Amino acid sequence: MCENILLYKKPKIEFKFLDNGFQLVDKQTVQNSGFYSYNHIKLIQLNKIWFLRLAKWIRVFTWICNGVPFFPDTKSCKKASLVIYFKEKKLCIWLTDSYMAGKAKTLKKLLEKLDKK
Repeated sequence: MCENILLYKKPKIEFKFLDNGFQLVDKQTVQNSGFYSYNHIKLIQLNKIWFLRLAKWIRVFTWICNGVPFFPDTKSCKKASLVIYFKEKKLCIWLTDSYMAGKAKTLKKLLEKLDKK
């Protein structure tokens, strides 16, 4: 099996699926780059963003109450991420847009399928 999934172009984040594992090229977080075996995968989580929906409703509520909008601090916003837990380490990739989130869903399904083999 030689399939590639490109999560992001600049900086490049690409998964190259091989027979016994996958090669990750991550130019955003360089320490994530490397080869990972399917046998060592324990759990795969796809964490969706939740704070922006909450902020939208808080903003509406403050407009109704006193006409002053509330704009949350973007640093405190929980970001969407793909987290792959291995026996010895945890791999976390931040998903910065909807394209990456869509590709991450495909990636998660493929990894779960390959992990069960």
